[in-house]
Amino acid sequence: MTPDTGGGAPGADPLPASTRRLACGEMAASHQRTATLFELPGLTVWVHSMPAGPGDQGGDVHYVSVCDQCLVSRIALADVSGHGEAVAALGATLRELMARHLRALAQVELMRDLNDAVRRELHQVHYATMVAVGWHGRRRLLVVTNAGHPPPLWYRTGRQQWSWLDTAGAGTRDRPTGVPLGLIEAIDYDRRVIRPQPGDLVVLYSDGVSEATDPGGEELGRDGLLAIAQRLDRSSAEAFGMQLMASLAEFRGQAAPSDDHTVIVLHAT
Repeated sequence: MTPDTGGGAPGADPLPASTRRLACGEMAASHQRTATLFELPGLTVWVHSMPAGPGDQGGDVHYVSVCDQCLVSRIALADVSGHGEAVAALGATLRELMARHLRALAQVELMRDLNDAVRRELHQVHYATMVAVGWHGRRRLLVVTNAGHPPPLWYRTGRQQWSWLDTAGAGTRDRPTGVPLGLIEAIDYDRRVIRPQPGDLVVLYSDGVSEATDPGGEELGRDGLLAIAQRLDRSSAEAFGMQLMASLAEFRGQAAPSDDHTVIVLHAT
């Protein structure tokens, strides 16, 4: 995809995202500075990614796709331990595996294949965390799979309540679950299945968001992120995302972020 660079200083409020409707069988992926609003079957997805430091490329990789039957959409966010070649290599492999598993709502095999690729082929990648979301537009099911990534936030409009989409299950000593990609060979990945109602939001983010610090050096943390989310506009993915980015900039004292940070907001329509 061609990213919208957003312009402006690194600590500035984000500009409105460009809009892109994905066709059946289409994929979009990037590890560059990006501001895009995707229209998918039954979902709008707002993506804002801002690399830290010079240049437009960072360690966060995001991916959005729609299967060739326009039934299954997938959104993924990975945080790679490195920049440059490591990120590009994982991004290319992720795109290849996403295409292979394009129609599969369950993401366990995708995560296993990616874990194997990081261990055996992508020697420049030490490890990566990743959260993947599969969405079935007709059945209105959303499947969340997590490999050591910060848990997404879920707003249920019917309850007017936020909660965490944790996926941690009962692993064993021989087969642990949910650890980052590339660290352990025999690994399982748990899934969480929910049925979002129209108006619900699901928020994915990289640890550069939850680990943002204020001018005094205090970390935002999960509790701080939740507190911010509770006071923002939930009427659309873009409205929520724009306000979240502005609130993060305010928390940092308008300073540039010290780590790559990516926010992806899903809005059930």
